[in-house]
Amino acid sequence: MRVQRHLLIVLVCTLLLTTSVATAYKGSKLARGAVQDFNLTTQNDVDYAFDADSEGIVVVAFIFTRCPDVCPAITQLLKGVDGELSEREREDVTFISITVDPEYDTPERLSQFTALHGVEWPHLTGTVEEMKPIWENFGLVVQQNVIDAHVMDYQPAEASLTVVNTSGNASNNMVEFSGWTLTNLLAEQANITVNASLSSYGHMIHGFNGIESPSDWSWYWELNLWNQSALTWEAAEVGVDGVDGFTTPSLAWMPSTSNRSELPAPNTTAQASMTVMWPNGTTAQSNISTVNAYHATRGGLDAAGLNATIEMSTYGHYLSSIDNETAPSTYDWWWNLYLWNETVGAWESSNYGMDEVLEPQHIAWAPSDTNTSDIPPPVQNQSDATVCNGHGWLMGSGDSLHCMCDSGYGWDGNDRLSCISETTEDYTVGHSTITYILNSDREPTVAWTGDRWLVEDFTADLRELLDRENLGGYSDENTPALSLVLTTVGVASAVILLPRRELSSDKNEGKGGKMEAPPLN
Repeated sequence: MRVQRHLLIVLVCTLLLTTSVATAYKGSKLARGAVQDFNLTTQNDVDYAFDADSEGIVVVAFIFTRCPDVCPAITQLLKGVDGELSEREREDVTFISITVDPEYDTPERLSQFTALHGVEWPHLTGTVEEMKPIWENFGLVVQQNVIDAHVMDYQPAEASLTVVNTSGNASNNMVEFSGWTLTNLLAEQANITVNASLSSYGHMIHGFNGIESPSDWSWYWELNLWNQSALTWEAAEVGVDGVDGFTTPSLAWMPSTSNRSELPAPNTTAQASMTVMWPNGTTAQSNISTVNAYHATRGGLDAAGLNATIEMSTYGHYLSSIDNETAPSTYDWWWNLYLWNETVGAWESSNYGMDEVLEPQHIAWAPSDTNTSDIPPPVQNQSDATVCNGHGWLMGSGDSLHCMCDSGYGWDGNDRLSCISETTEDYTVGHSTITYILNSDREPTVAWTGDRWLVEDFTADLRELLDRENLGGYSDENTPALSLVLTTVGVASAVILLPRRELSSDKNEGKGGKMEAPPLN
């Protein structure tokens, strides 16, 4: 896709009041006409009319719920922006998110997405026929094959955990879910206590919720595994430590004297599940529907044989020690979570707690004063110069196998297993999407691409626009003097060349032109 990066604009008198104010936006300044009205459906399955239901300044994000990385990050960033606004400012700012994957993103799935991220603003969907003119109106190029290529079933077995200790020594470990790890994770989620001991044969479960197996061994807690092919429970032939939770993610514990046929079938759509049958025949079930960084941390540390202290607070889980190295109570440093940014090939400090990082691919724990450049990259297929032309690494499997290209490189057309240098005028496929800030006239004024922006910068742009439009409790301080207007009338026909940073084009000049964003994935 070729994107024109400049636009000749003739200044007219009616624009003097706005163009005479110095630009102070941190994002990309736009020169666009108003977005046309549209009607879609929210995550609550109610109609949403853009003109009628959007007030003041409008933030419009384009996302899709199957997006594995950028879209969740953008949602959390916007949640942070919303939290930074004062109550008065919030009265004049409307947030909406619009899907680019409407065939999958039903209101129900959007509702699940918003519930996961703890946000309530409208997330909009519709039919493909309804969505296409809206995307075009905003200047988006939506390529379904790109979306499909980056959407794959999450595989926790492909995730890794890197640990850097206080001496700077690092270790890379693949995330593993043994039966022991899953039993503890699922029991914790269901508020079930576990009593176990460790011997040379591995862990042995003695009791759940204080119901202990008798010392005379008249019965014991028996582990059962779900046979997906036979659709039946079977007694485990190995100890709980020997169970691979990736291949056998459904566990059941029951007294050895109970009737196995009375165990209910597990939730096989979940990432992992556990059933406990009590001696009286009643059952309790627990499921992990979405793996988060807490689960991955436990799985990676258990696989590496590293002890850790992970505690629970009102803000979620937090890690206070690894391998007997405890963070000081003075907070001179703390154990910090880092996430691998596959787009740029670098570690970044997480802005979220480990419970909020969903379906992590590669995570690292290191003291907070560690330089991210000192954390080694995760275990990946990057050393082979033939892989992705030496400019990326492979991700996924089967039909979803594709290159994650290094910064400055992208796919060679439809060849997803190659990475070539990007040109200055062609946008190649990458993990990017776009978020707009519209003024009260529904004109896109500022654009932020991808998810590598800061909450404080985006918030500053919102406040700049609120100030310019005397909204959000701001007073009229930026209206230019009449003498300034009169002295600039003489240049009303001047022609200017917008800088390359401005993402506008001369298409549809009757509508003010439209911006073409990078293809969404």
